[in-house]
Amino acid sequence: MDYALDLKRFLCIFRFMIKRTVEEQILRTISFLESGRVFSSTDFADIANQNTIRTALRRLTLAKKIDALGHSLYYKRICTKEFPYGYRPKHQSIANAIARRFSWKIFPTLADTFAYFGLDKSGDFVFPSTGPNKKFEFDLFEYPRPVEFRHIPLKLSRIADKKAFMYVQALVALGEDSEEMKLIFAKISTEDLKTVIRKITYAPLRIQNVFLKELKSRNDGGLSDSAKANAENINNAFNKVQENRKLARIFRKLS
Repeated sequence: MDYALDLKRFLCIFRFMIKRTVEEQILRTISFLESGRVFSSTDFADIANQNTIRTALRRLTLAKKIDALGHSLYYKRICTKEFPYGYRPKHQSIANAIARRFSWKIFPTLADTFAYFGLDKSGDFVFPSTGPNKKFEFDLFEYPRPVEFRHIPLKLSRIADKKAFMYVQALVALGEDSEEMKLIFAKISTEDLKTVIRKITYAPLRIQNVFLKELKSRNDGGLSDSAKANAENINNAFNKVQENRKLARIFRKLS
C-alpha cells in the first residue's frame, strides 16, 4: 500500500512538473518574438503533444501572460505609453499563423502586390492560398477586420517564389496590354525577368508566353540556344492549345 501511495504521489508531482516545464518553455519561446506576433498550438509542436500545448496556452491566457485572439490563435501583447492597450496584431501575422496551423501555402494579397510595384490602385486584402476559400472574423476590438483566403489553382501555387508570384498576379489582374503592366515591365531588369521566367515554370502557358515575349523583344540575339528552344516550345504548345480550343468550340456548334 505504501509503495502504491508513493508511486501515485510521484506521478502527480511528475505531471505537475511537466505542465510547469511546458508553460515555461512556451513563455521562453514567446519571449523571443516581436510584439504583436500571432501563434497557435502547432507552433510549439516540438515541446509537447497538442493537447498539452492547448492546456498550457489556456492557462497562460488565464494568467494574463498572453492574449487570446480567437480561432485558437494567441498573440503577445506589450503595452507602452503610445499604445496603452498594446500593439494590435498585424494582418500578415494573423494570416501567417492561420497558414501554419493548417499547413497552407499563402501568397501576397493584390493590395500588397500593387504597393510593391508602386501602383496607385486599390486591391483586395484576400490571401491566395493552397487551402479552401475561407474567412476568419474576429469580434475582439484588437482586430475588427476579417482575414480572408482564396484558393488558387495548383499551377499557380507551384510558383517557387513570392516575388515571381506577384508579377504573375499583377499580369492577371491588370492585363498584358495595360499601361500599368507596361510600367512594371519597364522597371524590371533583364536579369530579374529571366529569374522570374525560371521560377514560373509551372504557371499556365499563356502566362509564361507573355514574359517570354517581353524577354524576346528586349534582346532576341542575346538569348542562349536553350532559352530560344524553350521559348519556341512554349509558343508551339500555347498555339496548339488555342487551336484545340477553337476546334472544340466548332465541334460543339456542329453537335
